[in-house]
Amino acid sequence: MLRIIVPVLLLIGTASALFTASELEVVKRLCNNILDRKPVLIAGFVRLIFHDCVGGCNGCVDLNLEDSNGDQPNAGLGSSIAVLNRRHDELRQTVNISKADFWATCAVEALEKARFLATNDTSKSLNIPMLYGRADCRPMLTVADRFPDPHAGLNKTLEWCDNTFNFNSTWCVAILGAHTLGQARPSASGFRGPWVADARHLDNAYFQDLRDKRWLQVNRRTVTDPRWQFEAEGPSVFMMLNADMCLFRDIQPDSAGRVVDPLDATPKSSTKDDVDTFADNNEEWIRVFKAAFKSMIETLPDGAAPLQSI
Repeated sequence: MLRIIVPVLLLIGTASALFTASELEVVKRLCNNILDRKPVLIAGFVRLIFHDCVGGCNGCVDLNLEDSNGDQPNAGLGSSIAVLNRRHDELRQTVNISKADFWATCAVEALEKARFLATNDTSKSLNIPMLYGRADCRPMLTVADRFPDPHAGLNKTLEWCDNTFNFNSTWCVAILGAHTLGQARPSASGFRGPWVADARHLDNAYFQDLRDKRWLQVNRRTVTDPRWQFEAEGPSVFMMLNADMCLFRDIQPDSAGRVVDPLDATPKSSTKDDVDTFADNNEEWIRVFKAAFKSMIETLPDGAAPLQSI
């Protein structure tokens, strides 16, 4: 796991748990208005809050962050940030909400939208009980937040979940199910393609495909700058990263992310039972995912004030 020095975060002293329940409804309506106008941002908002909460949710994401391999883990988040920050500037004229709380609220509303698209049933809403009071930040030179390695195998992936969000292995598997939303883009990560067919639906298709499809690893970039990803057999290009495949198969990628052994000859992972459970039971995955997601968006930087209900 990489640790590098980049400009990150010093919290501003003012948090935002100063708005009313009726004002919160205004915020939620604004989030939904954005998503109705541009549904592609559903996945963008969910990915953004994941990246924002690495190191503590605080409304600051460094788009220029690079690791020692030249990868930019926050690449591709600029459009989501630009939309949210523009609307937040307008919102702050009437509602005293921090940018960090606004991002978190819109991420939860994005999940609700994706859940409805998957079920067409309002009774299936997630109803994630939120807390508020996340403080915004300004840049300061300190130790960078650590991001997951898409080239890694199971041990590093589980270690990252534990160190970053204090997740056990089941919660780690569940949160990665959010890959059911959106797709990887060459201009951002260098990887290419959606994980599943319905990339705006919050359901367990990710786990079903991970377990049931036949996968072949290919390099989607160059020999000197590789992006090894697993692609499903068939005419449509669906893909899985090493960090996905390792949840079901105990792959042993090399330093470039390449897996030499055929998947059919690779033993099942220690987390295989979680994948099976979530693949077979959508409601169980939703239950565990909700708990993990709520815990993630309540992760705070050191020294932050406790969150509050509205």
